[in-house]
Amino acid sequence: MINLEVFRLELNYLKQVVKGILGDKVSGEIGEAIEALTLYFLNPATYNSLSLSNIQTIEQYINQIQQKLIPYEYKQMLNNIPTIRNFLEKVKLEIPM
Repeated sequence: MINLEVFRLELNYLKQVVKGILGDKVSGEIGEAIEALTLYFLNPATYNSLSLSNIQTIEQYINQIQQKLIPYEYKQMLNNIPTIRNFLEKVKLEIPM
């Protein structure tokens, strides 16, 4: 089960990290993608082709961040977003292929 308060804190943290490294636009895109996935997750009947696209967008930007941070900083960032990482894995399992 996902604690929504922790999820919100992690999302704000991730958006700030992304904003500092990749800029405002990318931070907004990640926020919008996670928000859309959250709505799909709450009502699984609404999963659509954009669901996978949203996941790919998030993962693409996280990979870009990995390339810009030293390994320790990247690992620290991942350790600070376990709920988001868990959420993305759950959504991947639920998306109809």
